Amino acid sequence: MTFAIVRFTVPGFHRWPDAPTHRQYLANEHRHVFHVECGIEVRHNDRELEFHDLLDAAEQDFVMQGDMSCEMAARRLIHNLQQRFPRRSIYVEVFEDGECGARMTLEDLNGVHDP
Repeated sequence: MTFAIVRFTVPGFHRWPDAPTHRQYLANEHRHVFHVECGIEVRHNDRELEFHDLLDAAEQDFVMQGDMSCEMAARRLIHNLQQRFPRRSIYVEVFEDGECGARMTLEDLNGVHDP
């Protein structure tokens, strides 16, 4: 399977209100540069999906705010991209400062639910 892939960064803030005691500092709002990668299935090798169109859509649809985790932001972005580009395999990765993060696929949406 071939994917059109885009990457971008977004500075932002979030927090984890239910952080365990040994990670209590995460309960406070804190800043990251979120690194996002999106891949969408393409069916031929001649820019069926223009990279810059995908980049514009992904940047427009990406949201990280409040109590959202990387997983929640990835889920939301996949949902939005699937509305724009239906019937394709999609994955989204969201990393905090390019170090720790999550990868979600469209197929995961049925098995992972926000709390």
